[in-house]
Order: sequence, then C-alpha cells, then structure tokens
Amino acid sequence: DDPAATEPGKQVLRSLFGNSSFLGQLALADPAFLGRLVEAGPEEMLRQALAETSAADASEDEATIMARLRRMRQRVALLVALADIAELWTVEQVTGALSDFAEAALDATTRFLLQMAERNGQIRLDGNTDNAGLVVLGMGKLGARELNYSSDIDLIVLYDADKAMACGLETPGTFFVRLTRSLVKIMADRTADGYVFRTDLRLRPDPGSTLLAISG
Repeated sequence: DDPAATEPGKQVLRSLFGNSSFLGQLALADPAFLGRLVEAGPEEMLRQALAETSAADASEDEATIMARLRRMRQRVALLVALADIAELWTVEQVTGALSDFAEAALDATTRFLLQMAERNGQIRLDGNTDNAGLVVLGMGKLGARELNYSSDIDLIVLYDADKAMACGLETPGTFFVRLTRSLVKIMADRTADGYVFRTDLRLRPDPGSTLLAISG
C-alpha cells in the first residue's frame, strides 16, 4: 500500500508542502526517502541517517564526503521538520536530533581527515584516530544540545601536543591548524548541494591572536 494514500500520510504531505517551499523541494528531490519516512517514521529514519552519516569509507575523497554529508543534512532537515510540523516530536526531540546530526557529521569529518593524513604518511595512528590527541569541542547551542534549523555550530579545537608528537608529528600546531581549516571547509563551504553547518571558531580564547587549533 502507498503510505501517502492513508489519511495520516496525506496530513503529513499537506503539512509539508503547505508550510515550506524549501521542504517541498527537498521532498521532491528525494521521493524514495520521503516514502520511507512516511512509512517507517522519523525515529527509524533518523537512526538510519545518523548511521549513514557516521559510516567510514576508505575510498572517499574530500568531494565525496562533502556530497554525502550534504545529502544527509537534507534528509535530516526533512525528517526533523516533518516530525515537528506533525507534532510527533517535542522541541527537545527536535533540537536533540539536529544536535545528534551535527555531532555525527563532525565525528565523520574529523575521522576522515585524520585517516587521510595517515594514508599520506603525515601521522601514525595505527588505525585508531583517537590516538591523535585531537578534541573538537562543541560550544554554544551545540554544546547545550539546543541547535535549531538555522543554527551555526561553535567549536573549539584542542590537541595534545605530546600525544600528537608520539604519532610522528614534528609540528603538531601546523598540522592541526591545517586540519581545522579543512574541517571548516567540509562542513561550511556552499556547493551545489548546499552546506552542512556554518562553522564558527571565534569562541576560542582571544580569537584575534590564538591559532585555530589550541594545544591543551
């Protein structure tokens, strides 16, 4: 049976196309996902979206992960908005889902960049990116798990210089500043698929004189 032909399905679609042309465009661009969403519900589709966001693929390059994260951003925006409009989720569930996606996207991007650096011989991680001594700390609304639809994400990037040097980095500061710039590019650069999150690093102490990545 077509889930959209049921009365609840019709109500969801009326809410979607009647409230936002942007959401309507997302739905029309990915009708198969919309069908699964109406049938399976937002909780299950969020679980799947977070799993796909976090998935590691050794064959990915920068362009591929940027496209994948932007596609998942569109899907999460659609499912969260539908759950919100249909009053299936509370405000806390809406902001929590958006925050969960931001954390998954940041984790995937950080792991990708470290794994790429290891493949290029820049750092030795023995396959475990936790060895790098890198911490990407969410501040502001992300830290409080209160992201809304238009929120940017405030970050502070910290690293353990001793741990990084044990992984073969002669100049950890230079390496992690460059990695942080790449992190912001993957998350925030606008492409044909949009962007993942606008990313702000200005909450670090004395942003005018400190590096983008700080030795902790």
